[in-house]
Amino acid sequence: MIKQTTVRTGRKQVFGTILCGVIALSLFGGAVYMAVAAVGRLGLVGQQLTMRVTDCEASAPATTSRGGGHPDLDCKGFVDPAQAPGRGTRRITATGFSSEPVFGAPVKVAKEPWGSWVPVDQGDWNRLGRALSPLIPLAFAVLFAKVPVAAYRRWRNSGRLPAGVSA
Repeated sequence: MIKQTTVRTGRKQVFGTILCGVIALSLFGGAVYMAVAAVGRLGLVGQQLTMRVTDCEASAPATTSRGGGHPDLDCKGFVDPAQAPGRGTRRITATGFSSEPVFGAPVKVAKEPWGSWVPVDQGDWNRLGRALSPLIPLAFAVLFAKVPVAAYRRWRNSGRLPAGVSA
């Protein structure tokens, strides 16, 4: 009976180690995605343009399950002619506006690495929050990664001990 309990405990430990590893990898992936998205939203790479909004439409439901909320807006507009010379008027669609911009007023937009146009964060607190947001899943990923790393080190070092010596 004791031997069976030991096997089950070992299997549970292996399952828990694998589960922690999968969660850690998922969180690392989320942190990378948030970092790449932040690069676009902060206008750090890619093409940054000024557009004048002509119309907006909601791309998500206006209410959440709790009864409140606001929709994400997809806004269409024209690129300022000074930034697109020789092409005439260029029309683009920017996604992810949290509030309706003033129509006709210039709005800075940037192209994310995967090709969609998004509004550039303007406020200092917005920019700071966007820049620091990948650190939250990264911190949890480090916590979850400690379990599989410790298990791997235990397994790696267990074979190096001389016979009859315990750690």
